[in-house]
Amino acid sequence: MKIRHRLSLQFALICGVLLLAIFSLIYFLSSHYIATSFYGQLQDRALITAQVYLEKDELAKRKFQEIQKKYLNSIPDEVSNIYDDANKAVFIDNTYYNWKLSLLSAVRKDRLLYFRVNDQPAVGIYYTDNQGNYVVIVTAPDVAGRRQLHTLLAILISTFALSLLLIFFAGQWFAFRALQPIANINRQVQRIRATNLHHRVRRARNKDEVDELAANFNELLAHLEAAFNTQRSFVSNASHELRTPLTTIIGEIEVTLQKSRQPEVYLETLHSVLDESVKLKSITDGLLQLTKTDFSLPGVAPYAIRLDELLIALQIEWAKEKPPGLVQLHFENLPEDSGPLSVMGNEALLELAFQNILKNAFKFSDYKPVTVTLRLEPQLHIEIRDQGIGIAPGDLKNIFLPLFRAPNAYAYDGYGIGLALSQKILELHSAKIEVESEPGVGSVFHIRFK
Repeated sequence: MKIRHRLSLQFALICGVLLLAIFSLIYFLSSHYIATSFYGQLQDRALITAQVYLEKDELAKRKFQEIQKKYLNSIPDEVSNIYDDANKAVFIDNTYYNWKLSLLSAVRKDRLLYFRVNDQPAVGIYYTDNQGNYVVIVTAPDVAGRRQLHTLLAILISTFALSLLLIFFAGQWFAFRALQPIANINRQVQRIRATNLHHRVRRARNKDEVDELAANFNELLAHLEAAFNTQRSFVSNASHELRTPLTTIIGEIEVTLQKSRQPEVYLETLHSVLDESVKLKSITDGLLQLTKTDFSLPGVAPYAIRLDELLIALQIEWAKEKPPGLVQLHFENLPEDSGPLSVMGNEALLELAFQNILKNAFKFSDYKPVTVTLRLEPQLHIEIRDQGIGIAPGDLKNIFLPLFRAPNAYAYDGYGIGLALSQKILELHSAKIEVESEPGVGSVFHIRFK
């Protein structure tokens, strides 16, 4: 079921329940009012009956009925009875009704009594006259009241049904108007394909939920476009990096097979093929490692890692390398408590991330000293500064793409995987890496942990 129909039904259901409650209250109050009014009418009839009959000493029953019908507003099927203090009937309009003594006593006690008999209302009053005290009881079916209630019930039911119908169609219209912006977004999104991811959803600028939805769609499209561009760049770079050693291998083998060679030539060719095969393996291993970090940390529970101790270990390790690398380590604004210097994660992965950055720093600076600074501001901030060839401004946005290599880096060994792998590892550890660079001066990598 579409949202528009569901909203209309829910709106009609809510309004229907409210209308039912209101109409039920109207019917109940009307029924109570009609019943109360009729009891008042019976009370007036009882009082008039007492005055007409008891004020006339010798008024006959037939004469009383003639006066009652002629001068009084009689009630259909009305029955009036009068009893004295001895419970003797001094006037009986209908012998069918024989009132119990307990009822007569109750009327004398309460002076005015409303009750029902044979499912119709009745009123008893205690009337005092110069001839004595009397109990007057009048009963009659409320035919007009019942007719009014039946008419009211029919009107309420008809109004309820018609109102529900109108509410449903009104809800359909309002839901259509309310969901129209979403339908517009759907139509725009349906026209977007992989070939036109640069298109964006038009926003109404109403600062409402629909505008927020359009903004989120646009943000999602931007991420998709960036992912597609990254994929295309990755495929292009991967093709280049894989094609070069494969072309070398094929060329070496083809040249060697053109004619018979000396054993030394075959050995030289095999060594060349081996070197290129090692390059291919390094590239595929790097890509596999990069793919693994796209998911999550390895299946080991994260634990606290002291970044200052990790950097000191890296400094010692690079000092033992051949050729050695001088890491100038500085600590700034560090607290006495070691707690803020720790991050949760995997130490082996973090070491790999920093190793890749330091390796590039030494490689592209011909092993000039690299300055590493750890500070607390208030988050942990690691700054790695080299004196290398630098990165052109146009290449900075692509420096973390897999297999991307800047043109000025072609003269150096590498495959463009290290920085991409470092970024993935740092993201898994809730860290953000940024780079500043100036060609011919060097680069500065900033790593900030959240």
